[in-house]
Amino acid sequence: MTESYYDTLKRHGVKLSLAMFLGNLLHTALLYAALLLYAILAVLLITMFSSVPSVLEADSNQVAESFASEPGGIVLGVVLLLLFVPAVQLPNSFWIAGAYGAASSAVFRGETSISFFFTTGFKHLWRIFAQQVLLAILFMGPILVMTLFGGLLAGGGEASDTALGMFGLLFFVLLFVLLIGYLWISLHAPLILIVERTAVWDSIRLAFRLTLKKPGQTLLSGLIALGILLGTYFSVGLILVILFALLTALTGGNDIIAAIFAVFGVLILLCTIFFAFTASLLSIVHRYKTRLRSDLFPDNLNREGFSGGATPGYAPGES
Repeated sequence: MTESYYDTLKRHGVKLSLAMFLGNLLHTALLYAALLLYAILAVLLITMFSSVPSVLEADSNQVAESFASEPGGIVLGVVLLLLFVPAVQLPNSFWIAGAYGAASSAVFRGETSISFFFTTGFKHLWRIFAQQVLLAILFMGPILVMTLFGGLLAGGGEASDTALGMFGLLFFVLLFVLLIGYLWISLHAPLILIVERTAVWDSIRLAFRLTLKKPGQTLLSGLIALGILLGTYFSVGLILVILFALLTALTGGNDIIAAIFAVFGVLILLCTIFFAFTASLLSIVHRYKTRLRSDLFPDNLNREGFSGGATPGYAPGES
């Protein structure tokens, strides 16, 4: 029997929040390490294949002019851009896999372990990375095409200001629609990949199918999660502001008390951030299990038809 959302949050919320906090520390460390390695590699490549005498001493305009003037400059720029993607997305993929894996274990198995965050984070790292790259290509590809077309249109000098204005409006409308679509699909795609043990493309396909079959329910999952985040932040922030105002009035603005309260407030906000994120993620996973999963996998459907096969009560930490 499935626990209610509030029972799940009560049982696992604190431990999951701690797992999210520790996982975020590792995620941040990995991100900074990856960016540092990327910066070192970028400096070496630019020094080797660019006419700029010293990358560290040159300004951004000199580097840009060198890229534009040399035959291989554009190629090198593309290579650096492609290298930047894994530098940022690999640590992010670890965070996504760990967060969804830990929350899924709490909802589907009723078990919580801080280690689940790290085991699922590393276990599904490359599949989540591939999924996120595919999603970015699907949704950002049209933007790149539109950007190229807009550059050609503006560079040709034949388009009127009205035509350029209409194109700009169309571009931002398309950007908004694709951004909403990306957020909508990516809400459940990592969850499906981890819980149902699907292949990368199957997880995206099933997320699309779920969104098309249940657009209102999937959107509601996102809105509920957003409401939990914003509601928690606003409530705790308001309480802290009121307490600070009362302390200031009672103590006459004592600097020592203000400093102690500032430290206390930062700690409270830090706990609030991760607890609110945990609560919102649990709501997404819980609604998927109780309201949405049956639309993808009806009881009379042979689940082995999907790559990997979904098994009820799958624990993300299992091998």
